[in-house]
Amino acid sequence: MKTTLAFSAALAAAFLLRADYAPEKWNLEARDKFAAQRFGIFIHWGIYANYAQGEWFQHQIGMDSETYGRIKDGFFPSKFDAKEWVRVFKDAGAKYVTITSRHHDGFSLWPTKVDDGFNIAETPFKRDILGELSKACDEEGLQLNFYYSQMDWRRKDYPAGSASKKVLGNQKGDYASYKKFMISQIGELIDNYHPGNIWFDGEWDHARCEKGVWKRDLDWELDDIYDFIHSKKTLVASNNHQPIRAKEDIQLFERDLPGEGTSFSKDQPLVHDRPVEQCDVIQKNVWGYRINERSFRTPEEVCAMICRCAAKDSNLLMNIGPDGSGRLPARAVEVLSEVGKWMRENGEAIYATRGCGLVKNADGSETGKTKKGDVVYEITIPKGCKGYPTVKTSS
Repeated sequence: MKTTLAFSAALAAAFLLRADYAPEKWNLEARDKFAAQRFGIFIHWGIYANYAQGEWFQHQIGMDSETYGRIKDGFFPSKFDAKEWVRVFKDAGAKYVTITSRHHDGFSLWPTKVDDGFNIAETPFKRDILGELSKACDEEGLQLNFYYSQMDWRRKDYPAGSASKKVLGNQKGDYASYKKFMISQIGELIDNYHPGNIWFDGEWDHARCEKGVWKRDLDWELDDIYDFIHSKKTLVASNNHQPIRAKEDIQLFERDLPGEGTSFSKDQPLVHDRPVEQCDVIQKNVWGYRINERSFRTPEEVCAMICRCAAKDSNLLMNIGPDGSGRLPARAVEVLSEVGKWMRENGEAIYATRGCGLVKNADGSETGKTKKGDVVYEITIPKGCKGYPTVKTSS
């Protein structure tokens, strides 16, 4: 894969790409496998689904952790069926699943041995959510990855940052203790379920960009954490909204086409030497389940997003938030079913291709190109997604 660094105004952060690091063979092979998949499903799910107000509900109202955590005792997702979830995802054309093993509220979806009892084993449900999903993915040939929050609104040893202070106050914490906790949990996740990657989120709690210069008030000692994950032959991804580091294997863009430089990625230059993934939402305004959210993307919109990402040489990770019973939103299932029909007819232009660019046309449509070997796929996306993308092939 050709290496080209497009740093523009963020050249000051180039030190993050350390020249003394070289990925091992297994790592490069795993990166290539990930990039070839092109389409995955993101799952934001935890005890916050019982509040039915999205994954940031605790933070939004400033609820203390003790009060918030009581809902753990009522978490019993009786309709959860890992096999049915995976059937829906596979039918949609997805090749992998990334689920929130632990979100910012600190609740773990597996029976971890290294927390204070704030995990699935301590709920009435008790079943190992991640274990069941891992088995279902293995049976259907989908890769499973784990989102893992670096920020924590519950633990006393987490040093409160700019976002977490609303819940934790000015808690100083003990980062050495918190780092040991994170590494122990990550070790459990990898050893027990063998994910393809660990997908970090929350580092931005201790980082900000001022006039193109990144300032950080916590040394996460990420080399130690990344080396540990790599020692277990697992990839690292980080949704940190910052220039990518050498040991981060997948570059993530939150709700923004890679390289567009808007929203969360305005200070995040695109590199071209490793896989790229854009994450986005099927319910337009929320990641976790929110009961009164009615605004869903159409199948045409989701297919257009897949095509735009592929043309930009990126994967798309499309998020769904199951409800407190464990059911996927009905409209999301309907949309994914239609996406699957399009993917079965046109997936050859998406899977295992290399992106060749995306342009906006004078009539408001877009044209993207992908390539596989000597075959070039020209994908036309109608203006306003008023219709499905069409594919022409040439060689």
